[in-house]
Amino acid sequence: MPEPNNTVTVDLPVVLPKDTGGIAGYFSEALRYIDRLYQSELTGGITPSRENTLWKGLTDKLSQGSGYLAGPEREAYEAGVYSVQKGIFDLYPLFAGNSNSGGIELIIGKVFSSGGGGKRFYAGAAGVFNRNFDNTIKEYDSRLPLFADKLTDLQGSVVYSPGKQVPEISCIDVFSLAGALDVSHKPICIFYSGGSKENLSSLSRMTVFINLYAARFKALTETIARRYINASGGLEELTYEDTAKLLLIWLRGHDVGHFMGTDCLGKAMSELDRDYMILHELKSDMIALYNMRWLADGLLADGLLKQAYLVSVAEMLRYIRRGGCYIHPDTGSAYLTYRMFRDKGAIGFDEKTGRFQVDLKLFEDAVEECAGRLIKLFSDGDILGARGLVNSWGRLAPEKDGLPQGCPDELRLLMTDTDLPFYTDFNFSVSGMSSGARKAKR
Repeated sequence: MPEPNNTVTVDLPVVLPKDTGGIAGYFSEALRYIDRLYQSELTGGITPSRENTLWKGLTDKLSQGSGYLAGPEREAYEAGVYSVQKGIFDLYPLFAGNSNSGGIELIIGKVFSSGGGGKRFYAGAAGVFNRNFDNTIKEYDSRLPLFADKLTDLQGSVVYSPGKQVPEISCIDVFSLAGALDVSHKPICIFYSGGSKENLSSLSRMTVFINLYAARFKALTETIARRYINASGGLEELTYEDTAKLLLIWLRGHDVGHFMGTDCLGKAMSELDRDYMILHELKSDMIALYNMRWLADGLLADGLLKQAYLVSVAEMLRYIRRGGCYIHPDTGSAYLTYRMFRDKGAIGFDEKTGRFQVDLKLFEDAVEECAGRLIKLFSDGDILGARGLVNSWGRLAPEKDGLPQGCPDELRLLMTDTDLPFYTDFNFSVSGMSSGARKAKR
């Protein structure tokens, strides 16, 4: 596997909206408290007394930030701070500014460890609301009934429309991370309940760190594409806006995919069963890819559909390169996707050039077949079929070298390439922060 410290650092400029520079400093100071809480958790030094003291320090800083606001914006902000003071049970978003003209958001609370184990740790992020992709999300969601109809036709039985079950989604340009979000493998989105305990299990809100997402793609995935995908279709020539748009379409499709189709498999297997989790990711991936073809006359017109497919292939290779197929369900899904597409001839490997080749026609055919197969597997609650699919090419659990049993040589080459970066880190450059706030900038 690649060296864990093989990290590329990306300079990431973020411009604060007018009149938010002062309060951004208090957000950054609040995130310092999150870091202290997180470190206490890691070292086992967290006690109720210390936790309460640090939390009070955090909320005091946030209270001081209200002086930069006035009118309805100040009232709304103070109400949010009051909720935080009472204690929170999930990630909680605190907004400052005007939702129409611009604002910044602080999201603090606890998230599950990226390493698994069911442990939750203090975490936080601060960013600028990005409304540039609102229409992309709106147009995608307007086609949800169409996607449901097409998937129903494909599978032969009713695939219900997700409707209001799909989480509300928004984008921010992050300018600071803390705690369990400021780790080696930086997240590109978070789910949370939206402030209601009733929504805690359904995770009704989703925030995408759109600037981190696009920057990570440029730094990691494009590097993989240039080196390993034959005729990558000029992915490296995509603008920031197009890159972010294609990634957001993919992510929204994946998110929607979790809510489409009847799930009898979850009743037959534990939802914490590793095979079930991997297959749920795989189903969602296939639905996301299948839905893309119905956007060729809209969001993915003018050749963007081809680009979207290649983006997904490049991201698939990045996830595989991450390793831990049986630890990370999304990595396991990417590995199974490759094996299925390889068998169908949709993706091949040229040993002479050392590059993967993608047949887009066979790719679409493979997506259609695999999407139908997975929807049926879930609707039938087929446990034997589920276990069989996960282990169709050998045990997915790693062998002594950390790779799955029977891992193809071309993937071994990709996964052990130490010349490619493995992680992304970010050097945030924040414009518009007041001089007093700059002292608190992380």
